[in-house]
Amino acid sequence: MPAMKRLVITGPRMAELEDVPTPDCTDDGLLVRASVTALSTGTEMRTYSGKPVDPAGRLLYPHGVPLKFPYEAGYSMVGHVAGVGSNTAGFSVGDRVFVGQPHKKYAAVAADLAFKLPDGVPTEQAVFLNILGVGQLALRKGRLGPGENVAIVGLGVVGLSTLAFCRAFRFSTLAIDKDERRLDVAAAMGAGVTVSPDSADLQEKVMDWSDGRGADVVIEAATAWSAIKTGMDVVRPGGTVVVVATHTDKPDFSPVSYPYSVKDVALLTSYGYGPRDDRWDRRASMALSAELLARGELDISPMLTHAVEWSEIPEVYRRLDQGDLGLLGVVVRWPGAAR
Repeated sequence: MPAMKRLVITGPRMAELEDVPTPDCTDDGLLVRASVTALSTGTEMRTYSGKPVDPAGRLLYPHGVPLKFPYEAGYSMVGHVAGVGSNTAGFSVGDRVFVGQPHKKYAAVAADLAFKLPDGVPTEQAVFLNILGVGQLALRKGRLGPGENVAIVGLGVVGLSTLAFCRAFRFSTLAIDKDERRLDVAAAMGAGVTVSPDSADLQEKVMDWSDGRGADVVIEAATAWSAIKTGMDVVRPGGTVVVVATHTDKPDFSPVSYPYSVKDVALLTSYGYGPRDDRWDRRASMALSAELLARGELDISPMLTHAVEWSEIPEVYRRLDQGDLGLLGVVVRWPGAAR
């Protein structure tokens, strides 16, 4: 097959589209031709800037992936099966699938890492399944019960995906962000109250919304220690703060000193599926997300703000790096592919 395009990060804040050979389909895998990919604006901005996740500066991702240029970026693709390995069962050429792959025209993947999409799921929403999974897992880590409420701090695509699940699961939700445009999107997605963390009446709004208790569970998705502090300020005594963001900044407060030490708050992290998530593992969670999307019960359309062509990815990265907060759900379209 002819060469294909892929995005690579060649150095800090250096994104390029390069020609590489199209991969071969392995005997036990699939070759997928991309229809669309999605930008994870938080994670991809960190990798674009070359920030490591560990203090020693060696790792690009927590699971042992080294920080070594060049590397591919992105982890969300919907496409159609272009090749099926001789030992692969359950897939046919033309099947529409989701795969956790970077921005590129073709991907060779193991069959067990591909998720066949139901017919009713729009392609440009299905491409956010990995990002939706982060929000779904965060809510499960919070162990919410019927009638409880959720405050979300940080309204990027992960925070807004969490909000979409709160709406689907009927949890009363308060959304916190500094950007008015993101607060407007949250309101369109069903947040009961929207407020800036810098607002003088933040605590008053939280108390009015929660009948004087505070938030039962806070999901922190803003990638800043100041957001964790906001979460611990608005959570009720005995409540839970779940941190889903990957933090590279340093704290300027102590979460175990007064006044937080007397609130009896559980501070948890949520990053990927572990051995205790065998019932709601990645595949089961993805199937639920797809089912809710197909039924129209999981509505993420307000957060899909931009659709761009593959050739525009470096420019979108530049805009995000310069602080363009109007870019939320960004769908990248690849040429010559069915939708």
